[in-house]
Amino acid sequence: MPKQVRSLSIYRATIERLQQFRLLSPPVTKQEALLLGFEKIPAEGASIVPSAQGPATLFNARGREVIRRDLPMISKSRMINTSWKDWHGHTHHGTQTRSYDTYPREHIAPPGEYLTAVKSAGGIAMATRVVDRTEPEEAIVNLLNLYLECYPRFDIVDPQLAVPLRIQKINWRILPPGAFPFARAMEVLEGYLEQLSDTDRETATARIRTITRHEPDFLAVGLGGFSDYIVFGFTRKRRFVFESPEVGNATYIFRNEWEEVSQLTKREILQENLQEARIIHTARWSLEISEAIQRR
Repeated sequence: MPKQVRSLSIYRATIERLQQFRLLSPPVTKQEALLLGFEKIPAEGASIVPSAQGPATLFNARGREVIRRDLPMISKSRMINTSWKDWHGHTHHGTQTRSYDTYPREHIAPPGEYLTAVKSAGGIAMATRVVDRTEPEEAIVNLLNLYLECYPRFDIVDPQLAVPLRIQKINWRILPPGAFPFARAMEVLEGYLEQLSDTDRETATARIRTITRHEPDFLAVGLGGFSDYIVFGFTRKRRFVFESPEVGNATYIFRNEWEEVSQLTKREILQENLQEARIIHTARWSLEISEAIQRR
């Protein structure tokens, strides 16, 4: 079986025989469930955007950037942790913002396809949404590549053969409520930080330190395809800060109740007309974060 396809390929004949269909995995093992982003084999109806494991799941969860070499270069900034010497020769360590010239990037939003746990003869299997054969081939190919990347085999079945009783999206692990000073936040975010490179980890730590100075009382960590996000909540101010070192090079501020915010898709999170603020990681980031959280 191919590991990736660019067209319907060998699946075309089967798909064209069905007006609608689902892709269905074999019964999932505990290890496969962990790779998807679950903490154990899920209950029927649990639905998740799979964690980024390879090219297909990475695109589905985080989208893609296209380097526009046909456009003039632009100046951008990024936060880095570094060391430097002052004019006395003393070494200092900390976060600095560096500017650099680069070609513009066009961000292609992630499809954000969910896989849902359904009962099968051998246990819990994972099924796609109902797919119509008239959908754009690109969308169907994306689903095929997800399954080729996650499972050794899969079936294309009639939608009625894989129907979850009730769908529950599993996007976030919500921590017990209470104050989240820097030390407590770092303790509960240990697993999140471990997945980052050394450079990203140092930068993320500096941002966590800045945000926690404002005394968040809510913390959620993304699961599966949302695992690159942390959400800091300031419930009395009705502010929720979405922080990620990877997506869009920005911090997003939402002024909504958490239940409403938690149902947003990646595509909606990245759309600039839904958030209260989108704060780029520049030298003014700390000041702008403070102003956004404190704003009435």
